Amino acid sequence: MSSGDSRRVSDLTIGEAKRIIVYSVALLLAIVLFFMLIGKVLVALLLGIVAAIYLLPVQEWLERRLRRRAGSALVTIALIVIPLVALTAYSWHELSSYSNRVIERRNEIIDSISESLARYLPVEREGTRENLQLAFTEALTRSAEAIKGLRDQATFLLASLTLFFFTIYYVLTHRIRIASYIKVRVPGEYLPFYEKLAVNIGGALRGALRAVFIDQSLKSLVIIILNLIFGVPLAIVLGLVTFLAGFFPLLGEWAVYVPISIYLFVFRSAPTSAGLYLLIGITMTLGSSVFLRPKLASAGARRFNFYWMLVALVAGVYVFGIAGVVLGPAILGFVKAVTDTLFGNVRYETSLLKEEVTQQNEAAIEAEVESASAAD
Repeated sequence: MSSGDSRRVSDLTIGEAKRIIVYSVALLLAIVLFFMLIGKVLVALLLGIVAAIYLLPVQEWLERRLRRRAGSALVTIALIVIPLVALTAYSWHELSSYSNRVIERRNEIIDSISESLARYLPVEREGTRENLQLAFTEALTRSAEAIKGLRDQATFLLASLTLFFFTIYYVLTHRIRIASYIKVRVPGEYLPFYEKLAVNIGGALRGALRAVFIDQSLKSLVIIILNLIFGVPLAIVLGLVTFLAGFFPLLGEWAVYVPISIYLFVFRSAPTSAGLYLLIGITMTLGSSVFLRPKLASAGARRFNFYWMLVALVAGVYVFGIAGVVLGPAILGFVKAVTDTLFGNVRYETSLLKEEVTQQNEAAIEAEVESASAAD
């Protein structure tokens, strides 16, 4: 601390010191209360901001033709809402119809499973049937509990979707005002830090979300193709489920291809097809989670290599759940922005690297002198 700063601190009056303490406590309390307010919907807000940034070129193109910023923003949002509603309605209809058929043919399904197990394993058919009936009843009970849990989360899902879409609308229609609001309140001396935050966090988020959506789309396409080849029911719906489940690295689409493999083994009596389907699914999961997704993310971010994007995606989802898809890369971008701001001005003349190189050169010269002396 400089002498001027020391003088200013020492010259503070008791009243000024009290005001600083009160304002500091008030600021801390405001931050805590704000994050308590938005904590559970923070992911929806972040996704809304990122989605708005992705949709900005579309909205600007529409705005130039419609000459209405609000109207172009609504049309842009409709490009997301309409396909999402259509796919959700289609999937719900197909799954509901199929689940009703499964319940109606419960005894036939149990007989088929019993015969398949008795064919491949040394078990009694009647005992297997009783166990399967119990398992089927337990599965129905758990399904009812899952539906009840989904209903209990309906308020949270509705709040998240509402904030997601309104965040997109707000960013698209007030982007200039938001940027001005932030810049006018940040002192000019923090401009390098502000720029590095925008570049690093924005790049990490863009790269991660681009990688996730491309990766999930490819996995969904693979599942749909496999389902069509092997004649699996609900081929397209299972592909859509794979797209949604793929948000979780290493733990997602396996919930689709493992049951399908069992279905091919038990009901189709096709162990080769079941094994091939399972092998392709495992290879797809491992390849996408530990290679394809980080590779696409690092290529999209352009500021992080493969290793760091792998850490951000896998560790982020492990620590924060599905929110880690956004929070992991955002934290990585924030850390890099801080380190670049504090240590970004590289000066070779005063660096440790120059000192090591100098010592190595001196050691090499001494070795050459000793070798010459020994030769003489």
